This record gives sequence, structure tokens and C-alpha cells, in this order.
Amino acid sequence: MTTHSATAEALKEILRVTAKDWELKMDSRLISDDDLVQITGKKRCSAQAAWFKKELGVEVTRRSNGHVIMTWATFEALQAKKAGVLPGSAATTRPAIHPIRKAA
Repeated sequence: MTTHSATAEALKEILRVTAKDWELKMDSRLISDDDLVQITGKKRCSAQAAWFKKELGVEVTRRSNGHVIMTWATFEALQAKKAGVLPGSAATTRPAIHPIRKAA
């Protein structure tokens, strides 16, 4: 292996590790209070928590002061699940509806 190809391989590995580290940091980034207002349309923390329960069906984690704590990755996964684009997140089939009695 020449010095040039060894250097190129080392650079590729550095780029791969850096990209992976960047993805992990971006996924774990918390949603800011201003972004929560934009997402939910609500200013009060309790109203934001109620919005998440109503719209996405989740009880959110909250700080001791009541502020919602959620990462962007979690929010995006919840949206994808609601939209049915994640594997295994398709809407469940509903049971067949049968009339109790025949119409006159």
C-alpha cells in the first residue's frame, strides 16, 4: 500500500466517523421553546403537552418547570408514524361493521 492510498483511506475513515458523529448530534438536539410554539401554536407548556397528547397520542416528558422536553428525531419519528410512512406503522385494520337488525 502506498503512502498516498493509506492517507486517502485514513481521510475516508475520518469523514465517515465525522458524518456519523454529526448525525448523532443532530438527532439528539432538543426542540427549543420557540420551536414548540411554532409546532403546536400554543404558548403555555400545559397546552403544548395537551397538543402532543391529542395530535400524536403521546405523553411528553416535562422539566420541573413544566416545559416540554423532546428531541427533533423523536418529533420527526412521531410525525412519520402518524403519517403511516414508517415500517409497521400503517393504520390498523378496523373490524367489519354488521347491522344489529335489518332495515324495514
